[in-house]
Amino acid sequence: MGFSVSGSAAILFIAAFVSVGILYSAAFNGFERVQDANNARNDRVLTAKNTVVEVANTTYDSVNDTVTVNATNNGSTTLSVSQTDVLVDGEYVTDSAYVSSSVDGNSQTDLWLPGETYSVTVPTGSAPTRVKVVTGTGVTATEVV
Repeated sequence: MGFSVSGSAAILFIAAFVSVGILYSAAFNGFERVQDANNARNDRVLTAKNTVVEVANTTYDSVNDTVTVNATNNGSTTLSVSQTDVLVDGEYVTDSAYVSSSVDGNSQTDLWLPGETYSVTVPTGSAPTRVKVVTGTGVTATEVV
């Protein structure tokens, strides 16, 4: 066996070693990304399971054509007011259209802690039949007006 056979075998061995190293790192990175995505999904599911929102009452003001919705955070998750949406008769009401919103009387906070009541007044064209409060975690509560 000459040097050319030994040299080519060494080159093939080194190439195979480098290829396996590249393949392993790519597979490991892919697996790690899948694991991170699964962990993030599990965290979102747990947060949604710990979120309980109940619409305490709704009041329609026929003079001003507004409806006031009072929803209570009965879960163990701290919610965000800016990520909480209101639908009146199935129509989305934007934050800028709110007449007023507050958490236990504080209109400056964005935190809606467990046990607190979120109150929002939104304009309507006529007497609504139902309202829905949708939290940032995807949990909803619906109430008939």
